[in-house]
Amino acid sequence: MPVLSPRLASSLAVAAYDIRGPISETQRLPSLKRASRDFSFNLNSGVIEGTSGGYFWRQKTGFALIGKGVSPTYKNDHVIAIRGTATAADGITDISCRPTNGDNGSMVHVGFQRTLESIREDIASYLRKTDGGRGNGTIHCIGHSLGGAIASLVADWLKASPEFKTKVNVYTFGAPRVGLKDFAIKTSSRIDGIYRSVHGADPVPKIPVWPYYHAHINGKEYILDRTQGVDTSAHDKGRYMDNANHSSWDNMSTQQASNVQQRVVLNYQNRLQTTYSTHWADRIAAAIMTIMIDGGFSGFVTALQAGGAAIGTVYDAIAMTMAKIGQASSKLAEQIKGLLGHMLVFAGKGANITIELTEKFIRWVFKVTLGRLHKAAKQALNNQL
Repeated sequence: MPVLSPRLASSLAVAAYDIRGPISETQRLPSLKRASRDFSFNLNSGVIEGTSGGYFWRQKTGFALIGKGVSPTYKNDHVIAIRGTATAADGITDISCRPTNGDNGSMVHVGFQRTLESIREDIASYLRKTDGGRGNGTIHCIGHSLGGAIASLVADWLKASPEFKTKVNVYTFGAPRVGLKDFAIKTSSRIDGIYRSVHGADPVPKIPVWPYYHAHINGKEYILDRTQGVDTSAHDKGRYMDNANHSSWDNMSTQQASNVQQRVVLNYQNRLQTTYSTHWADRIAAAIMTIMIDGGFSGFVTALQAGGAAIGTVYDAIAMTMAKIGQASSKLAEQIKGLLGHMLVFAGKGANITIELTEKFIRWVFKVTLGRLHKAAKQALNNQL
């Protein structure tokens, strides 16, 4: 099965940004020079418009670029390159973190699903006209940022559809999480190849926070830059393309993706070891799950992973439950104290705030911690304007 090189996939992810505005049928995009050796692009029929934005503002712009394979390597293949966050409307989509039912019956991000619905029929129509998706080739779905999230949904839809019988690969760069655990499990087993690339300091792949998951679930990810911390410029599409300038995925570094099920217990006395980094964002998430499970609420965790509540509602419920756990067990109360101490340092609130094991205090700690991560991610997304 043909696979796009990191160099080719990343160049297409960046080229997709150039279709946002009006494009004439005869216009040439310099960003497609590299990809045009292997694929042909009709900038009339091959540009798909879609919508993104909030509940009342749905801006319609060029969203997906489709190309047909012309080289011997990619004969009968198609690429679907979907652009990332490039307008204010897209930014609204990226932070609307309420899940909804996706095409495969699993819960996914509502903004991402709405954008998929706005481009799905046009993609299907194109593939019908060109005999794409008939089993004679591979469809490669590519995207950076929001584009990677939508590319993941397009790939899953194509594999789940009874109409299209073909192999599908997905290539993402700095993409946020797409759906809840059930979606991640199903799409991990359904899509033929998942090539998910991140930068170590990019905050965008860390949102939406749990109960959202990446696919492959508990699998590997390609790490293009191991810089630590949280750096909004690490989300830049140009940096991703530069760091993905390789001819083979075998030449790329990999790491085990973060696993929220990993057991993590945080000691209050060690809270100053915490840094404002994506690494500690992962450890804090795992420590929250450890307390919930140790407190006997694994069933409650499972229900939250499958439910349709907004992120804020989920963490309000966890705060209420964690306060009860602290009241019931002195050992777990110390564990909760350690978690909250580390979270406050992560949030930039310092190490000297007196810890209270009340629902109100725990909710506040969750709010400021998630708020700092979301603020960085939003700034990173807005930098793509």
